[in-house]
Amino acid sequence: MWLTQKVDDVLKSEHSVKEKIFDRNGVEVYDSGYFGKVVLCGGKSLYCEHDSAMRHEIMAHTAVCTHEEPKRVLVVDGGDGALAAELLKHRDLKIDITESNEAMVEAAEAAALSNDALKSERLSLSISSSSNFVSKAQDGSYDIVFLNRFDEIDFNDAAFFAEIERILGEKGIVVSDASSQLYDMGGHKSVLSALDEGFKIVMPFCYSSMVRPGGEWWLAMGSRFSHPTADINLQRADLTDGLRYYNSDVHIARFALPTESFENLREYIKR
Repeated sequence: MWLTQKVDDVLKSEHSVKEKIFDRNGVEVYDSGYFGKVVLCGGKSLYCEHDSAMRHEIMAHTAVCTHEEPKRVLVVDGGDGALAAELLKHRDLKIDITESNEAMVEAAEAAALSNDALKSERLSLSISSSSNFVSKAQDGSYDIVFLNRFDEIDFNDAAFFAEIERILGEKGIVVSDASSQLYDMGGHKSVLSALDEGFKIVMPFCYSSMVRPGGEWWLAMGSRFSHPTADINLQRADLTDGLRYYNSDVHIARFALPTESFENLREYIKR
């Protein structure tokens, strides 16, 4: 059996899978053998077990190792537990997760993904829309906010991003999934543009994927204070236990941009 994905009628990718082990409310999990379990939402691959470190270590630890002293973080749409599992490697962090699709939490348990992370005493999970959860959060209550699924966020919603700015501390950082520069430059720009108003530093950084078409996908960071390459905490980056992919060299390298890409994004990047 083959799992087929298309990108705007210009690209099709296929991956061999053995069986579907979960399917509810737009969330699917396949057992692929080679790639491990593959997680999809809305028909699009999010990650597989074999590339989870390439996405989630980069997303989590790049932010945590940029912030001066993070204590409390929020993950929007983190019910699969993969990002939470990385954040829990930092012992001082307390983690709130809001998940709009309860099936994502059920998939994590049914497919034995990162569901143990969701049971941590340092983690609080809420099944709620992102806008509803954020609107009720206290001012300055988070050091880092992660927006975990690009297709779940309206990047033209100025009111939502004003609320994100409100709940962040004075040295706050936001990291968002930011689509693909190769196949969705418009969507990628919309993320950077949404961060430009409220953050002194706005920079894209990339990660590799085995199951997302094209293989190279992007994240975006907005920071009020710390610079992600100049202010990296080297001790935190290189001495955190349990890392397979991330380190301080990879951290810095992920922010490198080809000349043409930088010129195309110059008006959106603040560094």
